[in-house]
Amino acid sequence: MEMHYQDNADTPAQEPSVQVAGRFVGMAVFLAGIALLVLTFVMAFQAFRNPEFFVPIQALNATPAPSTAAVLVPAIIKFILLIAMVYISSLIAGRGAQLFLYSRKEARRDTPRD
Repeated sequence: MEMHYQDNADTPAQEPSVQVAGRFVGMAVFLAGIALLVLTFVMAFQAFRNPEFFVPIQALNATPAPSTAAVLVPAIIKFILLIAMVYISSLIAGRGAQLFLYSRKEARRDTPRD
């Protein structure tokens, strides 16, 4: 069974504004997710270049010496927040890509076929 597509040279093919808006929103969300990922990786790079990011040196040099929990808990919390930022940023970027691709799929599905 062959499908024939009708080409009308008189009428230009225009996409509905909803699909165009969906593409722009999808691309904007995707780029926002990528920007958050870049920000997260820059913060991680700075954290590992600067040893005081996770555990301040003043806390280690204090007299009397701080407990292990007082030093490790803030460092662990910062590390968990960094991992959460990476995860959430990747979800945002993935959702933006889904929005963009879904709007393209809808545009193909809405085209008239004979």
